[in-house]
Amino acid sequence: MAQHTGMCAFRLLGPMEVSVGPRTVALRGVRQRALLARLVLARGRVVSVDALVRDVWNGNPPSSARTQVSICVAALRRLFRDAGAGDDVIVTVAPGYRLAPAEHRSDLAEFADKTEEGFELSCRGDAEQAAERLQQALALWRGPAFADLTADFAELEAGHLAQQRMLATEQLMELRLELGEHRSLVGELTSLVRENPLREQLRACLMLALHRSGQRADALRTFREGRDLTVDELGVEPGADLRAVHDRILHDEPERSAPPTALPVAPLLPAPSQLPADSSVFTGRGTELRHMDEALASPGPGRGAPVCCIVGPPGTGKSALAVHWGHRKADDFPGGRLYADLRETADLPPRHAAGQVLRGFLRALGVPPKQIPTGIEECAALYRSVLAGRRALIVLDHASSYEQLAPLLPGDGPCRVVVTGSELLMDGTAKVLRLGGLTQEEAVRLLARSAGAARVVEDPVGTATLVGLCARLPVALRAAGARLAGKPHWTVADLVDRMTDRGSLLDALGRGEHSVRACFDRALRLLPPEVSDHYERLGRVTEPAFDVWTGAQVLRLAVRDAEDALERLVDLHLLEVAGRDDCGALRYRFPALLGLHAADRHAVLPRVGARRRELALVASGAGGVIAPPPGADRGRAES
Repeated sequence: MAQHTGMCAFRLLGPMEVSVGPRTVALRGVRQRALLARLVLARGRVVSVDALVRDVWNGNPPSSARTQVSICVAALRRLFRDAGAGDDVIVTVAPGYRLAPAEHRSDLAEFADKTEEGFELSCRGDAEQAAERLQQALALWRGPAFADLTADFAELEAGHLAQQRMLATEQLMELRLELGEHRSLVGELTSLVRENPLREQLRACLMLALHRSGQRADALRTFREGRDLTVDELGVEPGADLRAVHDRILHDEPERSAPPTALPVAPLLPAPSQLPADSSVFTGRGTELRHMDEALASPGPGRGAPVCCIVGPPGTGKSALAVHWGHRKADDFPGGRLYADLRETADLPPRHAAGQVLRGFLRALGVPPKQIPTGIEECAALYRSVLAGRRALIVLDHASSYEQLAPLLPGDGPCRVVVTGSELLMDGTAKVLRLGGLTQEEAVRLLARSAGAARVVEDPVGTATLVGLCARLPVALRAAGARLAGKPHWTVADLVDRMTDRGSLLDALGRGEHSVRACFDRALRLLPPEVSDHYERLGRVTEPAFDVWTGAQVLRLAVRDAEDALERLVDLHLLEVAGRDDCGALRYRFPALLGLHAADRHAVLPRVGARRRELALVASGAGGVIAPPPGADRGRAES
């Protein structure tokens, strides 16, 4: 890997090595190595302190983890300065740190660049130059990636890199066969097949090399050994490509002018267009659409595909906005528009859910089902490879965890990603759009489009009152509009009269598809049971805003545990901060109509069911102290 004086070089394709110019940097301890490796993997993007804490300690950090991260960064900066680095190699950028792009080079980036060049040259038919680039890329490897790191994130990335290494190796073998090097390849391919007996592409290359070297019987025996292995271990016959090579050798048929490529080539199918239909009554959101245009216009500081995360309370129209933007920009994505509603896989473990979505995406992108791997890492690697160089839009709707999202993100290239969810699941690399209610003008227009403009124009005062009762939430306005559209003999005032009683407001706002209650219920079903239980318990509070001591009394938790529970609901946009009281303590409130929904949920809870959940929380140790915590008498709650 080429170096310049003062330039930092990071080698992770093997045991971790770091140098500044000709001088080696002696890293001290596993934390330094893990933290630095995490920053290198970000390729110049910001990694938040929270992400570093999670990944360096494998999701189980000590209470002092944030302080230890700061100490570790300071120590690394001293090491780099002592080794001769000019400026700070690690730069502080809220909410965390990043490596200065101009001050470092890594073998990970060089491997990615050279393999990408190799594949592009191969597609253009320049076999000799393509083989040279791939040989240079593979020469960077000194052993398994991250060989001396045990962090979970390093092991996951090592699996992905091993798959990329194997794809590059298979492509190189095919290119060398094309260049007539079959005799010199027999020994090398024999070793590779022995080490990777289920890689059918390598076995096909070995069969061709043997056949072209005059060893037809050995080529056919190589196929039989592979078939026996796949039948015994996997219970399936070999893939179509391997069988085709066997049949040509068996019948001495002329070979095709070029061997099949290592990367599956999609048939000439139309680009996928999976976005749901755009809403016929979508209204407003001009500012938000411009924000998305800017956020997804260019790659920004890192090389990864730009991501825009739309977050906010349920009912604000996050999905409608993502889908509308996708249709509006459809012509910008000739490579296709992929869409997944992740609620449909909510009952599966996150990695299984991601695998199911990945396989659907690969089929839509034209990969034959028989060529789709079974393992999640291999599926994700193939997905990134198929999308490389393809300008596609990926919309991931209703995401609930980063573990569910990560395999679905494309690698470097011109793709764009839109994620919707109740909370921010990614670090500082994603652009964030926080969605709330519509403006007053937009809300009136949406109501007019849903219910009919005539009734809205006839009663501007009643319309303004109705919009206020709907809290300018798109889901509530559409429900109100649908209710009026289904009752042509009602006026706006008739519906307002039915909504004035807060106890029946949710009942008045539609049923079925346009039900506000159903929308909120769906959002609640995606939450962990403990979080939804806290939400329902807080439905007891009758005050417009409450402090942590009131929350502790209602939730039957110690004050510190209650504060954590309330902040978790804030992260999910199911609570919001209402300011501070005279003593400086935070106060909380439910956004818009969610307070009515929480009260509704609490009111219908069977007492015996509530008691069972309470006992389960105590038994698991998650419920904290059952007796009212010290200081709880400072809060006020309905008894």
